[in-house]
Amino acid sequence: MKILWINHRDIKHPKAGGAERTIFEVGKRFVKKGIEINVLSVNNGELKEREVIEGINYMRVRGNFRIHFLLPFYIRKINPDVIIDDLAHGIPWLSPWFTKRQVIVFFRHLHARSLPGQVNFIEEKIIKIMEKMYPFFYKKNIFVTESYTSEADLINLGIKKENIFKIPPGVDLERFYPGIKKENVQLIYFGGLRKYKRPDLSIKVYEDLYKDIKGLKLIVTGQGPMLKSIMEQVKNKNYNIQFTGKVKDEELAKLIRESWVNLHFSVTEGWGYSILESSASGTPTVAFKVPGVVETIKDGYNGFTVEKLEEFKNRILTIIDNEKIYADNSRSFAENFSWDETTEMWMSLINFNKENDRKFLNTVKYNQKKN
Repeated sequence: MKILWINHRDIKHPKAGGAERTIFEVGKRFVKKGIEINVLSVNNGELKEREVIEGINYMRVRGNFRIHFLLPFYIRKINPDVIIDDLAHGIPWLSPWFTKRQVIVFFRHLHARSLPGQVNFIEEKIIKIMEKMYPFFYKKNIFVTESYTSEADLINLGIKKENIFKIPPGVDLERFYPGIKKENVQLIYFGGLRKYKRPDLSIKVYEDLYKDIKGLKLIVTGQGPMLKSIMEQVKNKNYNIQFTGKVKDEELAKLIRESWVNLHFSVTEGWGYSILESSASGTPTVAFKVPGVVETIKDGYNGFTVEKLEEFKNRILTIIDNEKIYADNSRSFAENFSWDETTEMWMSLINFNKENDRKFLNTVKYNQKKN
């Protein structure tokens, strides 16, 4: 079998995130099953045009618009059995218009919630219109999504529920594992420093706590357009805050497991990847109760979801007072998720036929309920 997976970014892109991690983790497991995986993405100018990583064939095209024009050429050239149109960045690929091959659409989350402040007014309007037209672009195709909230968004857009398959992601339980916490309380924010992620609120939470917790430290890890303004926000203040920028995977895992609480402020997520990685590290999370996040935090177990910023302080203090309990709970929660199981679900979907698609959908939902 030969698969073409199309996304605007790949695992080596400087802005790669959870979406690209899923492609990589599932893709390399496909390779071990004897499946040929081709990933088509945009080259930011710093990457190789062709590259093989863990058996995955990466092809990169310069230009966010140019890749769309060249897509029919790549479909003919690769001649895949299955195409995955990944909508991680909103703009549809329209593969069904160029081929009669099986096309699966991977919907992460509704970008209409996260676009303000990220793109200009015209781009925001275009992407919002494109999202509303998904039922027209992909009226006969199967959709995959990761969370119940994203499933609900698809239904609201007009996608039939029977055409939606929910496949949650996994987590690397060997890279992310519990360890010894820092002697003094350490909070961590890690992820993209973009407006819809609201990383600046980590400073506000720190300010609410640092007088009450001796030696409190905040780690802010990641890069993005908001980094400079956040650093200016604390300039000349006697705060114990460290900005690490983007770090290697091993260093990130170390920072997470040493921290007592993970902070998360995003307005929406397709899935809380960073929260799941934090849980695997024995580090509970306090986050806003928003789409995608609510499925990665079992409230009061591996962290808390809150409605207001003012609630962060008391929830964090509760975790600190019961650190061992929440650390153990967090790891236990994460152990319900496996990239191997995620891959098996994708395999079942790709091999589906009209007689067993309903059976598979019910199996996926049953497995998720167990988690």
